[in-house]
Amino acid sequence: MALPKNRNKTAKAAKVAKKPRAACQCYDIQTGKGCTRLPLDGSLFCAQHQNCPGSPLSGSEPIRDTKYYNKPYVRKSHNCYSYAMFVHDPKGEELCKKYGNCRDKFHQPGAKTGHRDALNKEERRSCAVVENLMMGDIPEVTKSTFQARCPAGTSKVAAVVDKGVDYHWYRQDRDGYWSHKDGSNKVKDYDALKRRIFNPELASRDYRWQGSDLNYEDVCGFYCVPRDRPVVLGRGVNGARRRSTRKGVRGARGGQRTEALPILMQTGRGYDIRLDSLQRGGKTRRQRGRGYDIRLNSLQPQGGLGLSWTNYPVHSTDELRKRYLMDTKTSRRHRK
Repeated sequence: MALPKNRNKTAKAAKVAKKPRAACQCYDIQTGKGCTRLPLDGSLFCAQHQNCPGSPLSGSEPIRDTKYYNKPYVRKSHNCYSYAMFVHDPKGEELCKKYGNCRDKFHQPGAKTGHRDALNKEERRSCAVVENLMMGDIPEVTKSTFQARCPAGTSKVAAVVDKGVDYHWYRQDRDGYWSHKDGSNKVKDYDALKRRIFNPELASRDYRWQGSDLNYEDVCGFYCVPRDRPVVLGRGVNGARRRSTRKGVRGARGGQRTEALPILMQTGRGYDIRLDSLQRGGKTRRQRGRGYDIRLNSLQPQGGLGLSWTNYPVHSTDELRKRYLMDTKTSRRHRK
């Protein structure tokens, strides 16, 4: 979750009319599709589906551990993808606490395999792309259905997409119901209409009536993911990496240096930060560690203010912070 929002959809959010109608969260046996009847008061189901069968359990489903994921820095650094895959990332929590910009520490599909920038383009935020990136991150994942039982050692998750805008994940818990975590918010076991989630495909996923622009219309599918071992995902600036295309740039061992890709998707502010290496011991000023290079594109968010130091990435060092402040003061004196 937490991708840059489609500007056109954002503009349309204000035009959204009324709260959507709740529907029965059971498949209709005759049509094989979701039942369209109204649920009874206080129930998730209509009168005909009061004994609706749930998604069968494998016995490896996680407990809904809200105590852990709702801790302040865990909550801020773990998103829906982290939660659905049952990832505990103490390092991400530590970076969040130390440097701020906790959304930059979110786990995103493709980051583990070097395709962190695959979702930067709006047209690629689709079920097919999200599914392929996820399966690249976790090759052991198998496709499933709501009615199928996952093999032992795995349990079920579901992915949905607001095409061109965002993706979202749900997971089945040990009680048979489903829960999710939207971005840096707390874990929830209810849908957009505040109803418990019996089936993510049939639950409400339209948040526009709440003032949001998100409506996860497309259901990508159900998947069985490993639960008998920790799942490792790519995170923030430490995710996708690429080789430098600049000639003559060498790393400490003589090979081409790798650089972290800009974190445009998670910030949503459209800025680009590139930091040249801070090497000590050289003959020139640049080689002595003074040779950092910061290029900030589109630095003026609403209100016309530039980004504060807290908006810089985690690899910005305290030493760089001091130089930045010193050079800023020097440039101000020169302007005067």
